[in-house]
Amino acid sequence: CGCILIFSFLLVKPESKFWKQIKENLPNIHWTRFENWATPGVPDAHGCKDGISFWIELKVIRSNKINLSPHQIMWNYKYSLHGGRSFIMALALSRSLLYIFPGSVVLSIGSIAHCPSPNWQVSMSPGAGPASSWKQVEEVLLHCPLPRPSPNKTVT
Repeated sequence: CGCILIFSFLLVKPESKFWKQIKENLPNIHWTRFENWATPGVPDAHGCKDGISFWIELKVIRSNKINLSPHQIMWNYKYSLHGGRSFIMALALSRSLLYIFPGSVVLSIGSIAHCPSPNWQVSMSPGAGPASSWKQVEEVLLHCPLPRPSPNKTVT
């Protein structure tokens, strides 16, 4: 019945819709989506293109607040300490903006208004030219220079 299909679509989590957008708009990247019930903190997806490998944690936000669990913070921080590429991608629905933060600054992320640099903003509004917006996202994920975090003795 069509009612069941519509009802199911309305129940889809915002992060799942965001994930679908990423897969559809970045088809040249080999993606693997992870369900993280078994290993807390591991990001939502792994991508690889041209020998460049990276992880992304997906967040859909309705305010300036980005909620990360202690496990997510720890995983991204430690991965960055070893030179790995990881990102927090936060889609702000109210502003049609995508914020991309390197995993190395994860200890400072909590609110968009108080986040450290570098971070990237990509307009996802329909008038912004969706193809060029997604090309910017791909460029950041694959080629942006990432700062290494300074070792923090209090983090375990």
